[in-house]
Amino acid sequence: MYLAKVIGKVVSIIKHSAYEKRVLLLVKPLDYHCRPDGTATIAVDYVGAGEGDVVLIGAGPGVAQEVFGIENAPIRELVMGIIDHVELSEGH
Repeated sequence: MYLAKVIGKVVSIIKHSAYEKRVLLLVKPLDYHCRPDGTATIAVDYVGAGEGDVVLIGAGPGVAQEVFGIENAPIRELVMGIIDHVELSEGH
């Protein structure tokens, strides 16, 4: 799991059936201080996130199959939560 910022929406006319009726978002990973860090990727929205939101991304084999109940889903990353506030302890 990692934090990311939603930087856009992905629109696709032709897509794998696992993505039908699903919102695809372009997300940019964030570092521990909520600064952009890394390459943007596409994630399937599970919680109704929108552009500008800081979100929790869950990724891994079988995650989408478990969450959406889709057999053989080619979905790797999911937006699993919208983050309201990040607080770090001293020393980080």
